[in-house]
Amino acid sequence: MNMNLLCGILNKDDHLKIVDALLLALIGIVIVFIVLIALMLIVSLVGKIFDGSEKLKEKHPEWGEKIAATKAKLMFWKKPAPIETPVAPELATGTCGELKLVNTDERDAAMIMAIVADNMGVPLNELRFKSIKKAEEEEK
Repeated sequence: MNMNLLCGILNKDDHLKIVDALLLALIGIVIVFIVLIALMLIVSLVGKIFDGSEKLKEKHPEWGEKIAATKAKLMFWKKPAPIETPVAPELATGTCGELKLVNTDERDAAMIMAIVADNMGVPLNELRFKSIKKAEEEEK
């Protein structure tokens, strides 16, 4: 480091320059990150010590399930979330596609299809209905 910069910081009689202020801020940020990394390493080390301790596992066997559940919750970013793709509903055997209902409820459409199949003498799953539309009555 440049000793001239640090001399300006340490001398209380001189005014603080912008370069000196930036250097102090940088030193402070570096110290904070070093301490955070040290704390992270300590926590990780303590976790590995307790995770590998056979005496604790013998003394408290119920902790194994709790630890496994907690690890699974904490490691959510390592497992890719299952992508749910919309699946088309399974069609019945002999089904020929979808039916479009226009101004008709499902109950009435089912009755109409059953009547047509009965009159024709053909099983319902062999018929193909594209749409069923309710005819509007004309006012006289």
